[in-house]
Amino acid sequence: MSKKTLKQRIALVAVSALTVGVLSAVTAPVAIAGTAEGYIVRDDISATTTFTAGTNRGVCYVASSTLDNADATNSVEMLSSGLLNLTISNTPTFAANSAPGGATLKFAISGPANWINYTAATGNIATPSLSADGKTLTYTGTTTDMQAPTAVTLMPTATGTAQVTISRVASVTTGTVTAIEIITVSIKSACTSGAFSAANSFIKLTSSTSKSTVTTTNVDDTDYTYASDEGSIYVRVDLNDANDVAVANGSATGLLTAEVSSGALVASETNTATTALASATNKATYFVVSQATAGTPWSGNITIKLDGVVIATKAAKIIGAPKSIEVSGLDILQQGGGDGVVGDYVMKDSAGNIVEANATGWVTLTDAQAAVITAGVTTTRTPSNTAARVLAGTTKGQFNAACNSSKGPGAVATGLKLKYTDSALVTITSPEFTVTCGGAAYTYTASLDKASYVPGDIATLTIVAKDAYGNPVYDGDTLGVAGSVPSVSGSNMTAVTTPTYADTFLAGKKEYKFTVGATEGTYNMIVDLAEFNSASKPQTAVTIPYKIAATTATVSNADVLKSIVSLIASINKQIQALQKLILQRR
Repeated sequence: MSKKTLKQRIALVAVSALTVGVLSAVTAPVAIAGTAEGYIVRDDISATTTFTAGTNRGVCYVASSTLDNADATNSVEMLSSGLLNLTISNTPTFAANSAPGGATLKFAISGPANWINYTAATGNIATPSLSADGKTLTYTGTTTDMQAPTAVTLMPTATGTAQVTISRVASVTTGTVTAIEIITVSIKSACTSGAFSAANSFIKLTSSTSKSTVTTTNVDDTDYTYASDEGSIYVRVDLNDANDVAVANGSATGLLTAEVSSGALVASETNTATTALASATNKATYFVVSQATAGTPWSGNITIKLDGVVIATKAAKIIGAPKSIEVSGLDILQQGGGDGVVGDYVMKDSAGNIVEANATGWVTLTDAQAAVITAGVTTTRTPSNTAARVLAGTTKGQFNAACNSSKGPGAVATGLKLKYTDSALVTITSPEFTVTCGGAAYTYTASLDKASYVPGDIATLTIVAKDAYGNPVYDGDTLGVAGSVPSVSGSNMTAVTTPTYADTFLAGKKEYKFTVGATEGTYNMIVDLAEFNSASKPQTAVTIPYKIAATTATVSNADVLKSIVSLIASINKQIQALQKLILQRR
């Protein structure tokens, strides 16, 4: 018979009947009569199985009946006062594949348990051998073949973990040991099967589409710790016991409750939440949390309890209705450059949360404003403030405008506003802001952030450009054109990023960083933007003086010698003065 066929016939017997008395441990093996007690094959175990009294007792739990070879995943939970039978159905035959000698079948225990009973094997079999410690039972064939025993009985000697390894050898002298099955037996003073286990239970915040799906993690799903206005938070709960088996539904296994902080409501397996407390007897279930008042933001905790004991707390947030618009990142638009992005905006609720909504547009321009700019579209932003968008800083929307050609560069439009109108036709507006129009670069200045640097410093060069009207150049104007490369040079100054003609001005300026070298001295930095140094423009290269000096002054040999000579001269003068004083007293 093949190893696979044999493995499939190994079975575990278990029963949860706890009414039979405890057998006393015996020091010598006692043979049991064949199958007279009606052993139950492990594959037959189910919730409706009727067990025969006396074969097993005090067995709380048996893992999946799928036979999975020698990988230690088969497990049993039993009481230290119980008995556990392992059976082999259909008495398979073990063939010796290599001579000399016959096949060997071995049942070995590690941990707090012994073998106390066993049935005999048949056919070419020597007397079964039980080790002195009662932990290893060996069946050895005398020639070639033998039939396996129908059952062996395990009795715990203490609480703890025991492991049963069933193995075979095709030949006593030359065969390879092959593990047929490994069974882990958890021996306890009381059954834990069916009772809530915090370590094996899972509670997470999830989506509406996943709320009914069993979870195996406590990690909240991305982007579901919050909801938009009038949306819902979903809490998935799956309670398991110590054997990682789902806790049975019903009041007998406890009352599950969900409580929410003030300002929210919660319900069990329904979207209609009316109270701050919901309960369920199902142990695989979900709760739904919503705002107590639509439009009002909520931020707080969802507390899950089992029979009044806290088993999980989840922080969540529901965004409110838009209450304000914030404008930022205003650009200087190019005169005659057409419609372009002029700024960013976000809308927030009364708690300062960014709202997943888009501005409606501009407040109608006055004649004075319309003379300077033409209001463009309010660019639609992706409504969902996902974690990825928050991380990337892309939760803001943008709005456009164009500078009208009737006004020259430097013209400004003040008192501008964006607006948002909701479905109830209630409108909110942003604070006033100003849009400025700019021309192309005509002149420039340059400066360093310090007059003197220490070796190793980082120096900052700032180039400021003005248009022909003396106003800041428009955002995006470049430092030159192809073939007219800007040049920035300074001794002992190494550019972190080398300037190029494609670099652009922002808010009328451009900054560069330089690493300061180690050679001390006085130097000049030359900034030459060749594109703007022409006969038609009043501009030449800019020279910026700077110094490099160590914080501790360097003393030369000449300085040391000079100091010594000065000291000797001073001493000589003091000696002469002393001699004169002595002569006067005579």
